[in-house]
Amino acid sequence: MQTLADKVVVITGASRGIGAAIAAAMARERAKLVLCGRNKTRLKQVAKSLAGAEVVTISADITRPAGMKTIATTAVKHFGHIDIFINNAGVGLHKPLTETTEKEFDTIFDTNLKAVFFCFRVILPIMRRQGFGQIINISSMAGKQGVPGLAAYSASKAAMNVLSEAVAGEVRNDNIKVSVLAPASVETNFMSNLSKRSRTPSRAKQRLSVEEVADAVVFMAGQNENAWLSLAEIR
Repeated sequence: MQTLADKVVVITGASRGIGAAIAAAMARERAKLVLCGRNKTRLKQVAKSLAGAEVVTISADITRPAGMKTIATTAVKHFGHIDIFINNAGVGLHKPLTETTEKEFDTIFDTNLKAVFFCFRVILPIMRRQGFGQIINISSMAGKQGVPGLAAYSASKAAMNVLSEAVAGEVRNDNIKVSVLAPASVETNFMSNLSKRSRTPSRAKQRLSVEEVADAVVFMAGQNENAWLSLAEIR
């Protein structure tokens, strides 16, 4: 394992849940953090909770190229480079596909897939110029096996997985890693609300905590330069 101390780590969806937990875990490793999200107030609260960490917060819309460019420009301006970029932001919707509107479908794919595409387009050229870097995309086990009621979400994560695998092959010779972390059910607000609406008994005790997911991200980020962990599943 390599140290993450002083590594510049960008995290999207960092204002709560898994993103906030990743920020806390990276802060414990003494990484320099760029926290991104739409909610400025919550981002500042997360940053304030990371006592002693070097943190920059950015409110940006990652579903638009301009938002991703703002994140990249800010990170490089403050820290000079980007070591690790974590695409954590994601949205889900529990609804039969036949009842899902086009707008809802587009929102899911814009956040879960198109934002990753924009990340690749904007961040990879920076990492190529640096000669190093890693992108970690937070996926889901739903991307491996479609979940009834989460058809659009499952499809977006499956597409993310395949996109990441293809791009990983494109940049491997540039000393850039592209990795995917696919957790099973995680105890987040989305899953809690889903359980309340579901007719089936809650499986909260079987869910991963956000801290467990964050620890897995730290493990992936800390792999030695010669180790290429492209896809990891945690249950």
